[in-house]
Amino acid sequence: MTTTLAAVPTQSLPINAPTSAPPVTLTNLFRPKAAQAAETALTKPVPAGVAGAVEVANTLLASYAQLKVEVLDRSDRALWALLGEVYAYVAAVDGSPLKRETRAELIRQISQRTGSSVSTAATTAAIVVRYIFADQSRQTWSNYTIAMEKAAALGVTTDSFAGFLEQYGGVTKVVEHTFDYQADDAATAAEIAREQRDTKQSRVGLVGRLCTALAHASTVQLTYREPLHVWVPTKPKKAAKAAKSAGKDDKLDPKFEKGKFVVFLTVPDTTTGTYRVVQGNVFNRAVEEQLLAAMAERMGADADELTQAVVSLEQSISGAAE
Repeated sequence: MTTTLAAVPTQSLPINAPTSAPPVTLTNLFRPKAAQAAETALTKPVPAGVAGAVEVANTLLASYAQLKVEVLDRSDRALWALLGEVYAYVAAVDGSPLKRETRAELIRQISQRTGSSVSTAATTAAIVVRYIFADQSRQTWSNYTIAMEKAAALGVTTDSFAGFLEQYGGVTKVVEHTFDYQADDAATAAEIAREQRDTKQSRVGLVGRLCTALAHASTVQLTYREPLHVWVPTKPKKAAKAAKSAGKDDKLDPKFEKGKFVVFLTVPDTTTGTYRVVQGNVFNRAVEEQLLAAMAERMGADADELTQAVVSLEQSISGAAE
């Protein structure tokens, strides 16, 4: 006769075990180890000495809970209340017609009392915190200042600053918390940086095109038969092989590509009014773009003027060629 596993009552099938121990079944064997260990631990009798030690720990736990309510939490709230008063004072100084004079006097007294200086560019909150909490660490000064500046940015009123700290769990939690306005500010800063980078790159390109266009109209020619100094490093073979083995395209790198211009180093001859050519230089595109960027940064013409001049010159060159 064949018996299937399903016909065996697994919950009541005992494995050989001492009669004093609880029966071990197939279900027990296939339980996760952690669950079995926990259950085993619960069934073991706890020695009297261990129970006494745990009872002492529970007494200490209860004492801490009481201390936290009666002293520590109250201490936190007392600090938050004081910081609320400091926050209100900062707002009052910032709104005063004597703001500059008050800040200067606080800075002077900080220097006189502690011998350390405070930058005049520091915020009013930073100055006041240094003045009032002179015995605290730099990290504490920073935390108090940041908490106040974040609250001000969020429009927290002077009478609700303590509640604001309590809502977020204290000064440190406020400092660590990222508020919506900070994310917006970061996004705005990133957008501005991107626009500035694009504008700079556009101006560099326009200056390069302007130089190329002006060369077509120039009547001044320089005869130079000496060899050019080429300042373009050779691309390392290892880098090229690594890119190829990684399946990446061997893209052009400005550091290893020749620029479009020849830059001559000359010294003026004051007696003849001419220039003595020292050497002709060919730089890589990266250095060439840095030179063009330095020129673009110092040019008074705005982007529209540059664009109009470059397009006009290029059109005239194209028309003359036809």
